[in-house]
Amino acid sequence: GWLINEGGSSTVIMTHFGYRANRFGYQTKYQGKIKPYEKDIELVNVAKRLVQQNYAVLMYDLRNHGESGKSKLGFGTAGIEESLDVLAAVEYISNHKKLGGKDIGLLSYCMGANATIYAQGKDPELFKKSGVKAMVALQPLLNGDFLRAYGFNKGVLKSAFAHYEKHTGYSIDYPILDKVEKVVTPTLLCQGLRDPWTNLDFVRALYDSLKVEKEMYWIEGIEHRFDGYRWFEEHPEKMIAFFNKYLL
Repeated sequence: GWLINEGGSSTVIMTHFGYRANRFGYQTKYQGKIKPYEKDIELVNVAKRLVQQNYAVLMYDLRNHGESGKSKLGFGTAGIEESLDVLAAVEYISNHKKLGGKDIGLLSYCMGANATIYAQGKDPELFKKSGVKAMVALQPLLNGDFLRAYGFNKGVLKSAFAHYEKHTGYSIDYPILDKVEKVVTPTLLCQGLRDPWTNLDFVRALYDSLKVEKEMYWIEGIEHRFDGYRWFEEHPEKMIAFFNKYLL
């Protein structure tokens, strides 16, 4: 991982969007013949926006991504096992010699947002005692909803769902909403309004299930899901305002 600006007034832990990505973001040159998106996504540009506000930023590779090691399964679980990485990141910052004791914010993308929500549901007390004061969750998404939105027929979906459960032990539509109710940090939930690869009803249900101070930010004017991942590069105002409200 990268820890940027250790002298910051507080820390934002950035959890990337998982599949086909790492702490850098998304690089087209490593995507092979089938590219879901034709532009690089550099999450360091978002980190730069945060550093300009004097935040420290922790960026790290989730398990099975980038330079992190393989899990026992060897592949992702859409946030369930990845939640352990989020817990470890929070513990790392809360015990850091320079940053320990300062407030923490969470900036989590897609599968990373799932993982962060799941982590809070598993151990809400850790987030309380570690001084985690705000979360920005960008475009959380269930694997099942993604596959349905992508247009696979029922036969393919049935086989995919059975294969996933056999090899992971988890349902592809694992129950995240019961974890959402245990989230303890004020949350800004962000979603591209015209994202063709999502289930907006799930996003709305997630927002409704949050029991903390919350805001819903519908990103307008984009047509591709990955444009949402890039949004805070050029339009950081909403994110910055939210973190400043709770962390400064």
